[in-house]
Amino acid sequence: MDVQGLRDFTRQQMDVDDRDLPDRILNVYLQEAFDRTMLVTNQWPRNETIWLLSKINSVDTVTLPADLNLPTILSVATARDGYQLVQVNQESAEANYGTHAAAGRPAYFSVWGTELYLWPPVTRETTYDLILRGYRQPDWDNAASATPDMDVRLHIPLAYYALALAYAKEEDEVMEGIYLARWTRDVQQAAKMIMEPKHNRPFVLHGGAPAGGYTSYTITPPPGA
Repeated sequence: MDVQGLRDFTRQQMDVDDRDLPDRILNVYLQEAFDRTMLVTNQWPRNETIWLLSKINSVDTVTLPADLNLPTILSVATARDGYQLVQVNQESAEANYGTHAAAGRPAYFSVWGTELYLWPPVTRETTYDLILRGYRQPDWDNAASATPDMDVRLHIPLAYYALALAYAKEEDEVMEGIYLARWTRDVQQAAKMIMEPKHNRPFVLHGGAPAGGYTSYTITPPPGA
């Protein structure tokens, strides 16, 4: 459902028009609904992303992608051989390595602000390619034709949250509570399904070796063959 569809649904539920509930107010309600829903977790599967980064000549740091959700960095590895760097905090890295550049490859990285630091520091004249794995920051767009940047199973709950805010504006605490409860219930249920592990059967500890691969067997020809 696009943003205009969510606006229409919200107004129809309240039996009002765009004069009673104008876009400038409803857009804020829907954006707050989007933000609150996305805050359920930082690791929505649809936001899984891999970025290719490079430390260029004469620059000591690597600028992180603008759409990266910083707390969700999972790994940083060298593009050349896939060697995975270990994350350390900025203060410890500076205390241990200072500004002494190394000719070899780095073993650690840290993040400060929107910059990624390699430790030991790589020579300024060296170009170094990295692979960063993490989750991007979801983006809200108020355009009428825009589709919310989220799983489709979360679209309708946005309208429920907007309805709760609209009824709160009317000081109708009963209807506000009903729609807020709907938003909470539906988001929790959808999130449970969306966050399901990506495997086709339960993982059982001490359940024996998994079956798979090639199987050796003998084909017995039928009588008279």
